[in-house]
Amino acid sequence: MKQLMIKIGDQQLPCRLSMGAMLLFKRTTGKDVSEMSGNDMEELLMLLWCCVCCACKADGIGFDSDFDTFVCQISPSDLAEWSASLSSDDESKKKAPQETVKK
Repeated sequence: MKQLMIKIGDQQLPCRLSMGAMLLFKRTTGKDVSEMSGNDMEELLMLLWCCVCCACKADGIGFDSDFDTFVCQISPSDLAEWSASLSSDDESKKKAPQETVKK
């Protein structure tokens, strides 16, 4: 799983897509990540916030920023970098050989 560090305020924080982040996204929005519209900036920002929240929690790093405060500290280039990292993860998964389980 690829991890990106993102600067929020004066802190560098971990950011990665995880099962926890996808679950938090669903609990917060009522939508599955698979139902996201790629054109909805609020959904993308919500998923980014969920990724930071859960990565910080998993790594034992304090992060108590609510969504509204978080988005005020994110730049368009931060969002673009994160979005590109997700796309590159998808591409590498497509290129990676599939493991087969022998019975």
